[in-house]
Amino acid sequence: MDPSEAFAALSDPLRVDILRELATAHREPGVETVGFADLRKRVGVRDSGRFRYHLNELRDNFVRKADGGYRLTVTGVETVAAILAGTYTHGGSLGPEPIDSECSACDADAVAVYRDGRCAVTCENDHLLFGWTLPPAAAADATLPEVVSLTELYARQAIERALAGVCPKCSAPVDPRIAVEGDDAEPIDPPGLRVRCETCGGRLVGPVGFCLLVDPAVAAFYRRHDRPLDACHVWEPAFVADDGTVDVVERDPLRVAVEVTLDGDRLAVTVDESGRVSVREG
Repeated sequence: MDPSEAFAALSDPLRVDILRELATAHREPGVETVGFADLRKRVGVRDSGRFRYHLNELRDNFVRKADGGYRLTVTGVETVAAILAGTYTHGGSLGPEPIDSECSACDADAVAVYRDGRCAVTCENDHLLFGWTLPPAAAADATLPEVVSLTELYARQAIERALAGVCPKCSAPVDPRIAVEGDDAEPIDPPGLRVRCETCGGRLVGPVGFCLLVDPAVAAFYRRHDRPLDACHVWEPAFVADDGTVDVVERDPLRVAVEVTLDGDRLAVTVDESGRVSVREG
């Protein structure tokens, strides 16, 4: 189905209500499909002809008839999940509010804000420390510090998936790369992690340090020094915050060295052109 046709199929609120009720039924124990009469009653439509018309508009792509009833297709499940998460209806805001961190550039207190489905952490001098999207449903009834923690979790998971070659947005294959120059061939200093999905157009842009943030060997090094990475904000480790820790040591093939030092102990880390991390202590 063409994307424009897919959105058109959901243009009537009644059709969205049908998807919602099928999703609700799916969560009920022992319910695999919902019969026509039961589904019409759940949705609250008295005119069976009108209901049948709108149900048929959802058939095959969002809803499938099976075993004498109806159930959501995989596309239908994903669509309802996006609707319930608030993906298409950004709303709500929190902050700005100081949080338990400091700006690595100026030592000013970090300040967080959540607005229109995006969490941003800056300081009073407007240095951007972190920014990532978070579905409104995940932020519902949460405090701003809780929203920041959830957004960091989303970010870590997205980075890990992207480095594994999976788009965090649509799950299509992607090719992560360490970029030393931009699309305009201008040098990028320091180099950074770049991931672009050719399927959905999603992008992930960040420092080379993002590759280390989800690497098991780097995490183990931090744990041995009683500084677990998952207890740090994602923008706090020096290998993320300090551009001076990154150095291009080879260009063909590309190899980037990242300085990681704790309590006088050094971890020799290099990152290749695809974002793969190699670690050697000493």
